[in-house]
Amino acid sequence: MSQEPMNDKLNDLWRSEAPSSSRLQKEKEGEDMLTMVIERTRKFDRRILLRNVREVVAAAIVTGIFAWFAWKAPAGLERIGDVIVAASGVWITFYLLRSGSGPRALDPGMNLNAYGQLLHESYDREVRLARSVKYWYLLPMYVGLAVVSLGMGLRLHGAGQSARPAVVSMVIVTVGFGLVWILNEVYAVRCLEKLKRELAGME
Repeated sequence: MSQEPMNDKLNDLWRSEAPSSSRLQKEKEGEDMLTMVIERTRKFDRRILLRNVREVVAAAIVTGIFAWFAWKAPAGLERIGDVIVAASGVWITFYLLRSGSGPRALDPGMNLNAYGQLLHESYDREVRLARSVKYWYLLPMYVGLAVVSLGMGLRLHGAGQSARPAVVSMVIVTVGFGLVWILNEVYAVRCLEKLKRELAGME
């Protein structure tokens, strides 16, 4: 008896099953990718939440300390500077809570592309926040501290003392703020751009 009909049937069966197996493999890979993107989204949201909490607490401490400094300030110009710094803490809290994002309720029915777009938008938002940190975060406090230092220098000079402490303090503030600026606009932005590239490679 010839085996050709049986072989033909087996070949036909293999051809009919092969696409199904390939399709199942692709579906499994898609599910794994979706799980990975969801986990990245949740992890990133948690990081942003912790960052927001940390910055809000720090801003509240700055506001309280400089409000007390303003109350005890020996001269009018120093008091104005302290008030500016204290108000900066309130402004930073408001801006961060308005522009930053915390954990979101993720829809389990969303597909991979939708989750990828959501995470990509989160990265873009944080990049914009980091690149503008010099305006909404550093500049208000820096102006206030500069006014404090100017007032201190004028007070010391008027009392016949050296204004060097005011100058030194302003130099330290400038260097510190410069480092924060670089960390945000260079390091943080580079890290976020790397995450964006990795996400693009997963989609």
